[in-house]
Formats: sequence, structure tokens, C-alpha cells
Amino acid sequence: MADKKLKNSLKNQMLKMTLIPLILMTIAIVAVSGHVVRKTITDQIEKELIRDAEVVGFIFDEFYEGEYRVEESEDANELKIYKGDQLINSNDSLMNLFSEKLDVDVSIFYKDVRIISTLADDDGNSAIGTQASSIVKKEVIDSGQSAFYDNVMVYDQRSYAYYTPLKNDKDEVIGMIAVCRASGDVINEVIRYELPVVGICVVVALFFGIIMIRYNRHLANRIFKMDKYMNSLANGDFDKEMPRELMQLDDELRHLANDGKRMARSIKTLVEYDALTELNNRRSADKKLEEIRIRSVEQGIKYCICISDIDFFKKVNDTYGHEMGDEVLKMVSAKLKSGMVGKGFVARWGGEEFLIIFENRELDIARRELEIIMDDIRTIWVPDSDRQITMSFGLTFMSPEESVDETLKRADDNLYEAKETGRNQIVCK
Repeated sequence: MADKKLKNSLKNQMLKMTLIPLILMTIAIVAVSGHVVRKTITDQIEKELIRDAEVVGFIFDEFYEGEYRVEESEDANELKIYKGDQLINSNDSLMNLFSEKLDVDVSIFYKDVRIISTLADDDGNSAIGTQASSIVKKEVIDSGQSAFYDNVMVYDQRSYAYYTPLKNDKDEVIGMIAVCRASGDVINEVIRYELPVVGICVVVALFFGIIMIRYNRHLANRIFKMDKYMNSLANGDFDKEMPRELMQLDDELRHLANDGKRMARSIKTLVEYDALTELNNRRSADKKLEEIRIRSVEQGIKYCICISDIDFFKKVNDTYGHEMGDEVLKMVSAKLKSGMVGKGFVARWGGEEFLIIFENRELDIARRELEIIMDDIRTIWVPDSDRQITMSFGLTFMSPEESVDETLKRADDNLYEAKETGRNQIVCK
């Protein structure tokens, strides 16, 4: 599993778990901060436009005495608006100066038609004579109430605008005073205030993102190594060394790694050792034979192979029972195991047969050491009986030019000869 590229690996999941919430949190902070900045600036603009509209009304009251009144010209194509006896829409220089100083556009309406305005389009055409929207007419002129708009079309330009009613001496609404500011300018201001917030959010997100990614990558790497180690156990490599990274922290992974080590030892005992004799079983013996064959070829190490068999073991089982037979197997195994210490390897080959491997030995030396083991086996007696236990041995050398099966066949043939010619002996060829 560890060597496969998983479509939804834990490493990718942890990366998503780190980055997605971090990105969403950053977006949320930027969005909220942008909204707060925009709301703050909009509130400030509203206050400024209200103030500017009041200043316009104050200027007209200070410069012109009397009440507002409207007259039509002789040709009825032009309206004249008076404050007292003074015509106020004949000269818009005062409004232009006001507009320039406060960076706003000012319009004076008669009913819903502009009769004084600093507004002009891109070609310089004045907005005088244009109408306010029906919504503004309804909410300001008809109701007689002031209104602020943060997203209104003023002379084909999206703007912030404040409209306040213009009344005559009879307290009748005859028009409006309007001050507005293009929203593009405000957006630039919002961006100017929001950019530092965005920059700080991005820097903080990157800082914590790097920390979280490094931590998650370290954790995912430990999990990956744990998966690889468990995969090795699943493939039968019970001697695989535990990765050092898994043992660095006192956490669940370390405990899991320790459980894995104990499981490896338990599985190895079950898989590679014979439960009755506690010797290596045939599976591990086959593995050992392949290992020594490679060493023999690559390093020139000499090995001798022996297959041995307990003489008349069936009679032991038939006469004394299988439980006694098991005891004999245990005693024989203990003698073989102690006799091979420092000399090589011994395994239960099957039933009452055993495989013995002498490492780095010439055939004659292996025979002499095997004779000592054979004499020790002769000291075993079936408990409470006069039956002595003996064994027959087929000993041979391992040649680098031949296969393991060829060597085993020769050892098995030697064992057969030993049993056919009297047992309790070693046949060495």
C-alpha cells in the first residue's frame, strides 16, 4: 500500500485540511474587512454629503435674501428661479467653486429637473435640464424627506448622492438640493484602505500555512513510514527495522509502532517457528537455504547441509502415545539446538525430520561436529522405558554450481542410505 500512489492519500487529505480552511478563513476575513471598510467609508461619505448639502443651503441663504420662487421666461422654454428678487440660476460660478473645493457635484432642482448643476458628461455637456430618477422624485419631492443613496445613477454615472427638499415660503417642496460623489473615487479609497488589511491577512495566512503544512507533512511522512513498515510485515519481512521517525515522539504513532513491533515478533514466531519444538520451521528453512546459496555464489562461503531423522519414531508414537512422541521431539530439538550453537542453523523439516546447516565448514569438520551431536542424542531415553533414541544423518556439501534442490536431494539420498544400512549413523558424501 505504501508504494502505491493513492488517489486520495492521507498526505493529500491533510494538505487539503490545512489549506482549504486557511484559504476560506483568509477570504472571509478579507470579505468582512472589506465590508467593514466600505461601510465605514460609506457612513463617512453620507455625513460629508449631508454637511455639504447643508452648506449649499446655508450659502444660498447667506448670499440671497428672501424665499425661493420660480418663473417661466417669456418664451416658456426656460425656468428662472429666484431667491427674493435675485435670479440664482443665471450664474453658476459659485456652485463651480463649491464643487471644486469640496470635490463634489452640486445640482439645484426645480421639481425633478436640474436648473443649476456642476455635472457634465465626458464631452463637457452640462446636466442642466436632465431629470432625477423616479425613485428620488417619489422619496424626496413627494414625501418631503431627505434621502441618501450609496448606489444611484446620477447623469449616467454610478454615484453616492444626498438629496434634500427645497421649499418655498409656504413650506411647499418646489425642488431639491443634491450633492453627489462618483462611486469610482470611493472604490479607489476603499481599495487604498483595504489593501493593507489584505496584505496582513495574506502574510499571516502564509505564515501559519507554512507552519501547518510543515507540521502536517512531518505527520503524514511518519504515517507513510508506518504504512510502509506494516506493508513490509504483510509481505513477510519480519526483520524490517522500525523507522526511527516513528519513535521520536510519545504519541499514538509511537504506541502503534511499538504494537507493530510486538505484532511482528508474534507473527514471526507463528510463521517462522515450529510451535512444538521452538525450532525454525520449514518456511524459514527454505528462506535460509536461498540466502546461503546466494552467499555461497557471491562470497564463496562454504556450507554443509544435513537432513536427519529420528530412528523408529513411529514405534515411539505407537507404543507410548503421541504425547510421549511430542516429548521426544522436544528433547531431540533441544539437543540439536544446543549442539549447533555457533556452528550454523537447525530447523524442523517436517514430522520427525530436521534440517541442519553448517556454516563456513569443510565437510570433514562438519562430520566431526555432527558426530558429537549424534552422541548427545544417544543420551535421550524414552521416560520410564528402556528405549534409547537415536538418529540417522545424511550430510553433504553445498556446491555453488548447483541448485538448492540438487543439494537437498543428495542429502536426502544420504539419509536414505543411512537408514537402509542400519540407522544410528552418518552418511557423508
